[in-house]
Amino acid sequence: MRPAWRVSPASRPVIGVSRQSEPRKGRDRCNQRRLSMASARKTTPRFRFAPIAELDAKRVDATPDPVESYDDREGYAPDFIDPLMPVALPVLGKALQRDAATHSWRGATTHVLPYTHFSTAVSKSRRLPIYSACNVDGAKAVSVPRSNVWKYDPRIPQQYQILREVYGAENRGYFSRGHMTRRQDPNWGSRKVAVRADADTFHATNAAPQVQRFNGGVWGGIEDYILENAHADRMRISVFTGPVYAEDDPVVHGVRVPVRFWKVVAFVHDGTGELTATAYLASQAKAVADLRPAFVFGDFEHQQRPLAAIEALAGLTFPDLAERDVLAGAGLDFAAALRDVRDIMLA
Repeated sequence: MRPAWRVSPASRPVIGVSRQSEPRKGRDRCNQRRLSMASARKTTPRFRFAPIAELDAKRVDATPDPVESYDDREGYAPDFIDPLMPVALPVLGKALQRDAATHSWRGATTHVLPYTHFSTAVSKSRRLPIYSACNVDGAKAVSVPRSNVWKYDPRIPQQYQILREVYGAENRGYFSRGHMTRRQDPNWGSRKVAVRADADTFHATNAAPQVQRFNGGVWGGIEDYILENAHADRMRISVFTGPVYAEDDPVVHGVRVPVRFWKVVAFVHDGTGELTATAYLASQAKAVADLRPAFVFGDFEHQQRPLAAIEALAGLTFPDLAERDVLAGAGLDFAAALRDVRDIMLA
């Protein structure tokens, strides 16, 4: 049996030529080359990593999957929490209806893009999501590795989607691709389904420019906190997330970047057994203004707001949740600051 190792050609002795017969200059050059290689081995890491911007670009699949690949995507389910208490997708206002990218789906024209356990809608003018709506089943959650490959959705034109222009290394003035529906939220059911759901969240239609740590802290913990307070027999919630589009949003690298984001969560309250809704608003305005690479307290402002206030800001309505909002009696200007998820009012 041949040994698993092999002697490299450079280390094999040359037959008929002794070391002593080499010219001195040749030996000197050889020694210098060996010293140089040894020095490089000491200072060069074994694995070489590309700069963040280059690495980021490699995670983008420029060739979308065929449209037929999405035939089995059922998307957001209105009756997910309870068939007797359905929660429909938000209704777009007239301006958003004109602005929403549409496609032909199962014999009808629609602005809704269904994926695994969630759906999105996209603004043609902003090339970003209008909203992303997700069904979350905490009792059936499955942990799967990150897909981490961003791609276009072939069902709508690429001209209405952004994967590169404003995304890249934050220390160079670029943004992260911020998930609207969190990566882990639709990952439930069988492992096969969870893996597909995870990959589905890495679509341009589910991303908006955000500073790296925006989705951490309070904003990223809202769903988990509400799941802990949902009905024990129904660890199911429906989460809606999207940007607030404003005329004075800053233009960065040719893209008008939203500085505020909203979130609405529907669930059956563990104490009352009733369908309940809470609404939130977060701002990354200070961080966007400075494009600071490091987190500084105060960069992100989080508030619990009346659902009606979110509807007015986002240009859409939630007809099934208007009377379910815990802040339904508050005025549109009411805002409760959130420094911790435990500040959230659930009743």
